[in-house]
Amino acid sequence: MILHLVFFKFDDPYQWGDAEVIAAEVATRQHPLYIKEILGWACGRNITLRKKAMDFVVMGLFASPEALSGYLIHPDHQRGVQKWQKIASWNVVDMDISNDTTKFFGLLNTWADFGMSQLEEMNVS
Repeated sequence: MILHLVFFKFDDPYQWGDAEVIAAEVATRQHPLYIKEILGWACGRNITLRKKAMDFVVMGLFASPEALSGYLIHPDHQRGVQKWQKIASWNVVDMDISNDTTKFFGLLNTWADFGMSQLEEMNVS
């Protein structure tokens, strides 16, 4: 399982409320409706005013590196990328959550044991 994290920072002068920003947010929120490789999805606005804080985050869950690659080239994802390229820069982290180098604690600890068998039981393909 791959956990795909993307952290967006608006370019000057963009901010929440700008039409371009709202369009990028809406496109990102709708990716799971069109991209079958997405097994789990969360995205949202930053709520803090810290200087180092990013503005928006995406968290996607994919079955494999190949599924992530399929998502990255999907036309719907590419339309979203084009919208974000106009207004922001971003950083990406892709974690293999089944790898020994990944550590979970507390409520997130159940992620380490969550695999394709559980997804198949939920009828997710």
